[in-house]
Amino acid sequence: MMELGKALESSGRNFIWAVRPPIGFDINSDFRSEEWLPEGFEEKTSGRGLLVEKWAPQVEILSHRATGGFLTHCGWNSVLESLSFGVPMIGWAMAGEQFFNVKFLEEELGVCVEAARGKTCEVSSETIRSKIEMVMDGEGEKGIEIRRKASEVKEMMRKAMCDSDAGGKGSSLKSLDEFFMAAKKSMTATAERSSDEPVVG
Repeated sequence: MMELGKALESSGRNFIWAVRPPIGFDINSDFRSEEWLPEGFEEKTSGRGLLVEKWAPQVEILSHRATGGFLTHCGWNSVLESLSFGVPMIGWAMAGEQFFNVKFLEEELGVCVEAARGKTCEVSSETIRSKIEMVMDGEGEKGIEIRRKASEVKEMMRKAMCDSDAGGKGSSLKSLDEFFMAAKKSMTATAERSSDEPVVG
């Protein structure tokens, strides 16, 4: 957590940080900037950084046009929210499927760059800052590609969920319709079988 704070401080970037208690602290702990953050962090980032305790309105933040990147644990809900707004990600998987997600996002979709892995990994502020700069500036070939692909995936998701006035539906809506049709057919068949069975009385 200290290294992340140092990276944000040295990056000179505007940021919103939803600060949760680090490993070793109760998840319900009160915010302790003097223990969790680099010395003078709040003063040094005043005017360009916003610290939010425990929870932040993630969808609202990701949907804002000023949001240029998202450092995330790569839980699937966060991934879908980020991609639906075309926001490229910096991955820091912590548990479970997040490790698979970050690998898929970086190696297959190309919309993420992994900064660290696991709850207790050693990562330097320089490493984190370089990932922030790559994603935010679109620096180098990989940075440009990440931003382009995030935008492409956003458009693919939009098309998959669209319901046009002309009657055309995206693949997600078509699949949902097919699911409901199959469920209705199954329920109707079950009801018909039940009505044909003799009643014992």
